[in-house]
Amino acid sequence: MQLDVATAELDSALTNFEGKIIKAGDTTALTTAITKATNLYKNTEEGVEIGQNVKGSKVILKEAIDVAELVVTNSANKTTQQLDDAKAVLDLAVVAFENSKVTALSGLLNVTLTGTGVDTSNHINLENEETLVLTSSDLTNAVATVTSDPSGIAVVTGVAVGGPIKITAQVKKDGQVIKAGTFNVTVVPMAITSKIITNFDFSTVNGTQAKLVSKPVTLSDFTGERKDFTIVIGTDRIPIYVSWALSTDFSKGASMGSVVESHIQDFYYKNGGANGILNRPIAAFGFEDTFQISAFQPGSASSFRLEGADWSYFFEQSFGLGTDTDTSKNRTFTISDGTTTANIQLTFKFVTIDDLVNHINKLLINTGVKAQAEKVNIAEFKITSTSSTGNIIIDGVNKADFFE
Repeated sequence: MQLDVATAELDSALTNFEGKIIKAGDTTALTTAITKATNLYKNTEEGVEIGQNVKGSKVILKEAIDVAELVVTNSANKTTQQLDDAKAVLDLAVVAFENSKVTALSGLLNVTLTGTGVDTSNHINLENEETLVLTSSDLTNAVATVTSDPSGIAVVTGVAVGGPIKITAQVKKDGQVIKAGTFNVTVVPMAITSKIITNFDFSTVNGTQAKLVSKPVTLSDFTGERKDFTIVIGTDRIPIYVSWALSTDFSKGASMGSVVESHIQDFYYKNGGANGILNRPIAAFGFEDTFQISAFQPGSASSFRLEGADWSYFFEQSFGLGTDTDTSKNRTFTISDGTTTANIQLTFKFVTIDDLVNHINKLLINTGVKAQAEKVNIAEFKITSTSSTGNIIIDGVNKADFFE
């Protein structure tokens, strides 16, 4: 009886002991994972193109595969948990590998530049330690140049008319390309359209001489009917009077004009001799029944006035006003191709916009500016570059009257 009890206790102890022995785990799942990872490694290409794996990522995956294979090799000493842990590590390495692809940069825009214009519309968002590298298919920069701003802006500058050229944008981190994309650049000639022009009169209004034309002279004999007045021009005060019978050899107007002219010449002779007469600013002459006092030179400085008791006997008004040359309707602006500049001066009235365009083109041709004017419609024209750079610069005093 006692032997039976002892035997039973021993069997129970042996069973309990055997249950605590750690057995080697099943390698099937890990081996399958290794096979899949190895196939992925063999069939994946590294590079800088979109969809390719980032360079260096295969080395990392291979290291993970090698570690897993070592676990399988030593599987007799590995528990199920250890094998599961090894598979989990490999699975994470595979996920990381599959995520280590060069991704496409989204939102890149094709660029069209006018002349030597600058474009900054393509902005690539850079994260920590990422840098942007731009390369161009235009190896000699004959069409456009492209540089990368540190913030990720692609700065494109036109050089000459042409294209399209392809710009490749690559985002690098730790020296490896992780994102990539392309956009095209085309440079076209610059064309600038004018504002709507409704008035083509840019003419110069010439200055006028100051003058006064008398009333009709009705009296031929001023004996006992003396008439006096004074011509004031600048600082000069010229006394005029008549107290005798006018010559009957001429009309009343011509005779009275001769009287006034004699007084004027006498005044300037007394104050300057022969040179005084030659350089006098004013003269008088007559015709039929009126006479006229007139300045020699145009302009407001030629204005004069009449004073004295009897000026109103001869004239309706006492002021003779000269006007200065009026250039207020003149307009000027410049057109440049970046090397040569034409000064476009508009100083007369054009009938149509075609006449205006022809005038501008003559000035462009004469100065050698590589541009031409073209009619857009009856109220607008445009300036188009004809140079390889496609560049046009418009400036000048009245630029704003014609262009935005």
